[in-house]
Amino acid sequence: MISETKLSTAMLAMLACIGANVVNADTALGKAADNAIFAQTLVNDAMAKHPELLVIGMHAPKPGSKGSTMIASNLDRIGKKDDDDDLAVSRERKTILAPNLKEPTKFEVAVPLQDASGKVIGSLSTVFKYAAGDDEVKMHAAAVAIRNDLAKKTPDVAALFKPAH
Repeated sequence: MISETKLSTAMLAMLACIGANVVNADTALGKAADNAIFAQTLVNDAMAKHPELLVIGMHAPKPGSKGSTMIASNLDRIGKKDDDDDLAVSRERKTILAPNLKEPTKFEVAVPLQDASGKVIGSLSTVFKYAAGDDEVKMHAAAVAIRNDLAKKTPDVAALFKPAH
Protein backbone atom coordinates (compact mmCIF):
# COMPACT_ATOMS: atom_id res chain seq x y z
CA MET A 1 0.00 0.00 0.00
CA ILE A 2 1.26 3.50 -0.92
CA SER A 3 1.49 6.03 1.87
CA GLU A 4 -0.33 9.35 1.55
CA THR A 5 2.99 11.22 1.48
CA LYS A 6 4.36 9.10 -1.38
CA LEU A 7 1.09 9.50 -3.27
CA SER A 8 1.18 13.30 -2.83
CA THR A 9 4.81 13.39 -3.95
CA ALA A 10 3.97 11.29 -7.01
CA MET A 11 1.02 13.55 -7.87
CA LEU A 12 3.19 16.68 -7.58
CA ALA A 13 5.84 15.12 -9.82
CA MET A 14 3.21 14.18 -12.40
CA LEU A 15 1.71 17.70 -12.35
CA ALA A 16 5.18 19.20 -12.76
CA CYS A 17 5.74 17.03 -15.87
CA ILE A 18 2.39 18.05 -17.31
CA GLY A 19 3.19 21.70 -16.64
CA ALA A 20 6.56 21.37 -18.35
CA ASN A 21 4.89 19.83 -21.41
CA VAL A 22 2.41 22.71 -21.60
CA VAL A 23 5.27 25.21 -21.50
CA ASN A 24 7.10 23.27 -24.24
CA ALA A 25 3.95 23.10 -26.37
CA ASP A 26 3.52 26.86 -26.14
CA THR A 27 7.04 27.49 -27.43
CA ALA A 28 6.79 25.10 -30.41
CA LEU A 29 5.91 26.64 -33.76
CA GLY A 30 2.58 25.62 -35.20
CA LYS A 31 1.81 24.00 -38.52
CA ALA A 32 -0.06 25.98 -41.15
CA ALA A 33 -2.38 23.03 -41.83
CA ASP A 34 -3.49 23.04 -38.18
CA ASN A 35 -4.06 26.80 -38.03
CA ALA A 36 -7.87 27.09 -38.03
CA ILE A 37 -8.24 30.87 -37.90
CA PHE A 38 -9.58 33.34 -40.47
CA ALA A 39 -6.10 34.78 -41.09
CA GLN A 40 -4.95 31.37 -42.36
CA THR A 41 -7.90 31.23 -44.75
CA LEU A 42 -6.86 34.63 -46.13
CA VAL A 43 -3.25 33.48 -46.55
CA ASN A 44 -4.29 30.23 -48.24
CA ASP A 45 -6.52 32.17 -50.66
CA ALA A 46 -3.70 34.61 -51.48
CA MET A 47 -1.29 31.76 -52.20
CA ALA A 48 -3.84 30.14 -54.51
CA LYS A 49 -4.43 33.40 -56.43
CA HIS A 50 -0.76 34.36 -56.82
CA PRO A 51 1.46 31.66 -58.36
CA GLU A 52 4.39 34.10 -58.30
CA LEU A 53 4.35 33.95 -54.48
CA LEU A 54 6.62 31.46 -52.74
CA VAL A 55 5.90 32.54 -49.16
CA ILE A 56 3.37 34.71 -47.39
CA GLY A 57 3.33 35.45 -43.68
CA MET A 58 0.85 37.52 -41.72
CA HIS A 59 2.10 39.05 -38.46
CA ALA A 60 -0.13 40.68 -35.83
CA PRO A 61 -0.64 40.92 -32.10
CA LYS A 62 -3.50 38.83 -30.72
CA PRO A 63 -5.98 41.16 -29.00
CA GLY A 64 -4.91 41.50 -25.38
CA SER A 65 -1.35 40.37 -26.13
CA LYS A 66 1.71 42.59 -25.82
CA GLY A 67 3.74 40.67 -28.38
CA SER A 68 3.33 40.18 -32.09
CA THR A 69 3.86 36.86 -33.86
CA MET A 70 3.36 35.17 -37.21
CA ILE A 71 -0.33 34.30 -37.08
CA ALA A 72 -0.73 32.77 -40.54
CA SER A 73 1.62 31.52 -43.25
CA ASN A 74 2.09 28.84 -45.85
CA LEU A 75 5.12 27.75 -43.79
CA ASP A 76 5.01 25.85 -40.51
CA ARG A 77 6.12 28.84 -38.45
CA ILE A 78 2.86 29.83 -36.78
CA GLY A 79 3.59 31.57 -33.49
CA LYS A 80 7.14 32.66 -34.42
CA LYS A 81 7.91 35.81 -32.47
CA ASP A 82 8.28 38.87 -34.70
CA ASP A 83 11.85 39.94 -35.38
CA ASP A 84 13.13 43.51 -35.67
CA ASP A 85 12.20 43.78 -39.37
CA ASP A 86 8.62 42.60 -38.74
CA LEU A 87 8.25 45.12 -35.93
CA ALA A 88 9.73 47.98 -37.98
CA VAL A 89 7.19 47.30 -40.72
CA SER A 90 4.23 47.31 -38.34
CA ARG A 91 5.30 49.96 -35.82
CA GLU A 92 7.25 52.36 -38.02
CA ARG A 93 5.26 51.75 -41.24
CA LYS A 94 8.43 50.77 -43.08
CA THR A 95 8.44 48.81 -46.31
CA ILE A 96 11.27 46.37 -46.89
CA LEU A 97 12.29 45.26 -50.38
CA ALA A 98 15.33 43.02 -50.65
CA PRO A 99 16.67 40.10 -52.63
CA ASN A 100 17.37 37.12 -50.38
CA LEU A 101 21.15 36.96 -50.04
CA LYS A 102 21.19 33.23 -49.27
CA GLU A 103 18.69 32.32 -52.00
CA PRO A 104 19.11 34.63 -55.03
CA THR A 105 15.96 33.23 -56.68
CA LYS A 106 13.81 34.89 -53.99
CA PHE A 107 12.84 38.53 -53.45
CA GLU A 108 11.29 39.60 -50.15
CA VAL A 109 8.75 42.39 -49.73
CA ALA A 110 7.32 43.33 -46.33
CA VAL A 111 4.55 45.92 -46.04
CA PRO A 112 2.34 47.14 -43.20
CA LEU A 113 -0.77 44.97 -42.80
CA GLN A 114 -3.99 46.98 -42.66
CA ASP A 115 -7.62 46.44 -41.77
CA ALA A 116 -10.54 47.65 -43.89
CA SER A 117 -10.37 51.16 -42.39
CA GLY A 118 -6.69 51.51 -43.33
CA LYS A 119 -5.41 51.13 -39.76
CA VAL A 120 -2.07 49.31 -39.52
CA ILE A 121 -2.62 46.08 -37.56
CA GLY A 122 0.64 44.21 -38.23
CA SER A 123 2.96 43.32 -41.07
CA LEU A 124 2.68 41.22 -44.20
CA SER A 125 5.76 39.39 -45.47
CA THR A 126 5.84 38.11 -49.03
CA VAL A 127 8.52 36.27 -50.96
CA PHE A 128 8.39 36.25 -54.75
CA LYS A 129 10.15 34.17 -57.39
CA TYR A 130 13.09 36.27 -58.59
CA ALA A 131 15.83 36.41 -61.18
CA ALA A 132 18.47 39.11 -61.43
CA GLY A 133 17.05 41.99 -63.43
CA ASP A 134 13.40 41.29 -62.56
CA ASP A 135 11.26 44.36 -61.94
CA GLU A 136 11.43 44.91 -58.17
CA VAL A 137 8.89 47.76 -58.34
CA LYS A 138 6.42 45.30 -59.88
CA MET A 139 6.94 42.93 -56.92
CA HIS A 140 6.37 45.80 -54.50
CA ALA A 141 3.16 46.72 -56.33
CA ALA A 142 2.04 43.06 -56.20
CA ALA A 143 2.67 42.91 -52.42
CA VAL A 144 0.70 46.13 -51.90
CA ALA A 145 -2.17 44.78 -54.04
CA ILE A 146 -2.23 41.54 -52.00
CA ARG A 147 -2.18 43.57 -48.77
CA ASN A 148 -5.03 45.77 -50.00
CA ASP A 149 -7.08 42.72 -50.99
CA LEU A 150 -6.55 41.22 -47.51
CA ALA A 151 -7.50 44.55 -45.89
CA LYS A 152 -10.87 44.61 -47.66
CA LYS A 153 -11.69 41.29 -45.98
CA THR A 154 -10.40 42.30 -42.53
CA PRO A 155 -12.76 44.45 -40.42
CA ASP A 156 -10.21 44.59 -37.57
CA VAL A 157 -7.32 42.65 -36.06
CA ALA A 158 -9.67 40.58 -33.86
CA ALA A 159 -11.37 39.20 -36.99
CA LEU A 160 -8.09 37.53 -38.03
CA PHE A 161 -8.21 35.30 -34.94
CA LYS A 162 -11.80 34.12 -35.35
CA PRO A 163 -12.39 30.51 -36.41
CA ALA A 164 -11.88 29.88 -40.12
CA HIS A 165 -14.99 29.87 -42.27
